Amino acid sequence: MLPDGPAVALYFGSEFCEDRLPDLDEASAFCAVARDRGWEPTLLTPLVSPEGLRAVDQLAGALGAAGFRPAVVFNDWGVLGLLRERHAALPRRAGRLVNRSLRDPRAYRDAPGGTATHDVSRHARMRGMLRRLGVAALETDADLEGGYLGEGRGSDGTGLSRALHLPYTYAASGRGCPLKAALYGDEGGFAKAFADRCPAPCRGKPLPVHRPDSALPHWRGGNTIFYELPHEAARSWLVHADRVVVHGSASP
Repeated sequence: MLPDGPAVALYFGSEFCEDRLPDLDEASAFCAVARDRGWEPTLLTPLVSPEGLRAVDQLAGALGAAGFRPAVVFNDWGVLGLLRERHAALPRRAGRLVNRSLRDPRAYRDAPGGTATHDVSRHARMRGMLRRLGVAALETDADLEGGYLGEGRGSDGTGLSRALHLPYTYAASGRGCPLKAALYGDEGGFAKAFADRCPAPCRGKPLPVHRPDSALPHWRGGNTIFYELPHEAARSWLVHADRVVVHGSASP
């Protein structure tokens, strides 16, 4: 289904869980692999607590000190502010959670080949604000309405680059993680899980989820539920994207 094109970037990090942010050694290894292949290293960052914001700050600073200049995908407005104030040299990319459009998998039950309208007037004010804040690109799932990615960069170099994430679309995500809570048995649960760092039992182990109200394959990756987008729906988005980010598994 994917059009021909070269690999241009290596994505690493986490979009949905601050416990899954890489440490410096892991992030440096990804950056080194990207540098050796001529790709752009691209650090994914999630919604964060104050502690998570400090972790992003320290990681971005340490990577810069090591000679790396990764692009940073932000899903938290606090992270965007941090990048503008303390790491202005790093390219900024607006992540999937910035696009709040509907992604309900139940919409595909009766029309699995449904396509979006891609009306570029939608989210025009949002795109303008992001440009003014120095954001270089938009990243998104395929939502049900389209139009979020706009028209991309013009011949004069203005506008925002566009990246589409496939094949897993996030349906729901939150701070509470059942897999993390299960580590504490009957005595701890979610209350204990919120306070402690997580050893990431979800790493490399997405769990299939059955949904009686949707025929699409669903997966739990830690604190996030994903569904696999029908190919017919994904095709309508490809012409509106400058980059396709391919995920090997449903991971937070």
